[in-house]
Amino acid sequence: MSAHALPEPADVLAFGPHPDDVELCAGGLMLRMRRAGHRCVVVDLTRGESGSRGTAEIRARETAAASAKMGLVGRENLGLPDGGLEVTTAMTLPVAAAIRRWRPRLVVAPCPIDLHPDHTAAAELVKRAYYLATIGKVDAGGLPAHRADALIHYYGHKEPEPSFVVDVTDVWAEKLELVRCYASQLGLDGAGGPVTNIASPDFLRRYELRFAYWGSRIGAGFGEPFLLERTVPMDDPLLALRKRDGAVR
Repeated sequence: MSAHALPEPADVLAFGPHPDDVELCAGGLMLRMRRAGHRCVVVDLTRGESGSRGTAEIRARETAAASAKMGLVGRENLGLPDGGLEVTTAMTLPVAAAIRRWRPRLVVAPCPIDLHPDHTAAAELVKRAYYLATIGKVDAGGLPAHRADALIHYYGHKEPEPSFVVDVTDVWAEKLELVRCYASQLGLDGAGGPVTNIASPDFLRRYELRFAYWGSRIGAGFGEPFLLERTVPMDDPLLALRKRDGAVR
């Protein structure tokens, strides 16, 4: 792809191992970034074709609906094998090419600590690609090198102590709408099928409690935790460390 054919750069580029992972784990962040006027893009690594419920075709329709609600300026699917993500050069280079194609300031990826092997593999793939995208002699889609400002990780099944928590209280209702777009996965489509973690009757109640807990950690109604693997400069500690509704941290 020639430089003149590249899309306008994104501010935030989020990667999901499967369609719905970004919405479930970092949908609030994406909504807040959109409200702030930032250009947001999602790249899904697989089509979710091995999921216990629904089909890849159904998931694609659900993804389109969620993308519209998020106000994304772009969404891609790399078509890597669901249930078969591996940290190989062949799988890393398409991820690096996506970073070069969208030239984001911020890259968002799964947490490397997780139960699902696709999630941990995706975390490592994005971490490797994030670095390789900066090396000009690495051939990733024939695109010029790009260095993003930062890489952060959202949480799936496990939650190590986060580096920071984003207040998503103001967009919580919108985030729930994003999640409900994936009716086949949540068992809300009336199609029947096996009971899974997210297709259990009490999932949405547990889901709300989880993010309410992280919100309570920062004196907010709801929060999304993120992990950052490097030290961050802070220009204004008073602003960053201000009290929030009297919360003690």
